[in-house]
Amino acid sequence: MWIDKRKRLKDSYYRSFFTLIVIPILAIILISTGIIRTILEETSARNILRTQDNLVSVLGSEVQDISLRLSHFVYVNNNEILRTAAKTDTKDVSERYHHTRVLTESFNYAMVPVQDILSAVFYMKDGLSTYLKDDIILPKEEIKGASWYQAALVDQNMVKIGYYDEGVTTSRRSPYTFTIVAALSPGIDLDRDGAIEMVALFMSSRVGNLIREYDKEPFLGTTMLLDKEGQVLLDIDGGSALLSQMQDMGWLGTGRCSQRVGGKRYVYLSTQDPVTECWFVTAVPAKALYRHFNEAVLAILAVTLFLFFLFYRFSDHFMKNIIDPIHRVVEGMRKVEEGSLEVRAEPAGQEELRTMVHSFNHMVRRLKTLIKENEEHQQKKHEAEILALQSQINPHFLVNSLSSIRFIAQVSHYDAIARMAEALMKILSCSFRSSSGFYTLQEELDVLDGFLYLMKIRYSDGFEIDYQVEKECRDCLVPRLILQPVVENAIVHGFSELIDDIGHIWLTAKVEQKILLITVTDNGKGMTREEIGLALKEQVVQGRKSVGLANVNTRLLLNFGEDSALQVESEPQKGTSIRLRIPVIDKEEEKDETGPDR
Repeated sequence: MWIDKRKRLKDSYYRSFFTLIVIPILAIILISTGIIRTILEETSARNILRTQDNLVSVLGSEVQDISLRLSHFVYVNNNEILRTAAKTDTKDVSERYHHTRVLTESFNYAMVPVQDILSAVFYMKDGLSTYLKDDIILPKEEIKGASWYQAALVDQNMVKIGYYDEGVTTSRRSPYTFTIVAALSPGIDLDRDGAIEMVALFMSSRVGNLIREYDKEPFLGTTMLLDKEGQVLLDIDGGSALLSQMQDMGWLGTGRCSQRVGGKRYVYLSTQDPVTECWFVTAVPAKALYRHFNEAVLAILAVTLFLFFLFYRFSDHFMKNIIDPIHRVVEGMRKVEEGSLEVRAEPAGQEELRTMVHSFNHMVRRLKTLIKENEEHQQKKHEAEILALQSQINPHFLVNSLSSIRFIAQVSHYDAIARMAEALMKILSCSFRSSSGFYTLQEELDVLDGFLYLMKIRYSDGFEIDYQVEKECRDCLVPRLILQPVVENAIVHGFSELIDDIGHIWLTAKVEQKILLITVTDNGKGMTREEIGLALKEQVVQGRKSVGLANVNTRLLLNFGEDSALQVESEPQKGTSIRLRIPVIDKEEEKDETGPDR
């Protein structure tokens, strides 16, 4: 039985471990790796797009530059260069040589700087050609059949652009040379001699070298230049083979697509040059976008699995040292639950567990002691309740005795004695009423009237009292016997030095902002600040404790807090004014707070 419970505890532990720790951690790792992979892929794609933006900027600026140069070359000095070029269309060698030199000087002057200009060519309508700088190595038939050449012939006086992915002159034959050609076919308004068919400028572009440098980085892929119809213009690293399997080039407008080629997934990114409408397309293996991701993920998984293995070994080792002691404590608690307090578990296992076992044994002993003490306390409480019930007989005896005295006085026509007994009965009945700490202000005033009747007999009508109580105040609840000590203080202490004058007491009550304000003012001898402080503290006067104002103030603080403390204003020989602030409590609220038996 014990072995089965231990096995269930161990299985429960490992199930909880795998459910709450292993599985969530693995799930977090999988989700995180997916997010990291996406972030790496997007970051690499943005890097490639930035390189394409650089290529677009270079190509666009170069096309604009060569177009402006060609226009300047053609239109400068009122078409003087075209007129000079037309004069080279002659078979007279010396004359052709002379005009070619003049044309070359004009070219060098107009094309400063000329380092990136490979050649300038004037193609004549009769088949002759005039070359400035280097000679073009491309066959004339190939040039005249090129799309840019034909487009310029159709749209005269407009610059047209063409491209070559190879060296076109005798001076530069680098395999990475990319050449831009700008061509213009002058109309009759520009070439009044009608000799020139085409003016062409060939310029070396930096785009080829930039693409070569970018292609050296595997994560930047292979970049190609395509015209606006999707035909390859420049392919340095053989990327066109990856495009040959693309059935539809409509994806260029979206900027990105993905496709498998030869069993590998490639991502294609594209950016269009707004000037030439050409496309820069980069094909990059998907793995290159997150090139170190797989290695990092494998390392993370390996470390995680190793940590799980260590934790498993750690758990297995310590489970053997904690299950047995804990089970002993559990068995002991089960016996305690069944009512046996004679349980004692043997300390075993780690130090902390031994401490726990000692604490359990101490707890059982302490519980046994507390139960015994509680039994004794309940016994004493029972005895006290019996004494309290017995003590209730005495107040009732006093009230009944006063009732008998009042009856005899009434029969004997001693009305004063009967009223005194009735007034004292009211005060005693209020004092012995233990089931309620509050009653209405009207009830408090009724009790106060009885007290004042007795005091007037004692002091031979030596004082008067005036009530100014608003009607809505009479149903407000106040603590029991809260006014009697205040009025008694005014009579006993305030009027103690009055000889010829009559003492006056003014009692007012009103409600302001849900606060019952009761003020008791007298014209007695008044008090100093020191006397006010002493009056609010319990003190022994003539061998007995005086608790009048102190008792009232304490009850107000306990019931309503600091805001309800007695406010005493007094000056010697000018009288005293005492203010009570009591939150308005109706009968329903007081019933909810104190229970239905109030």
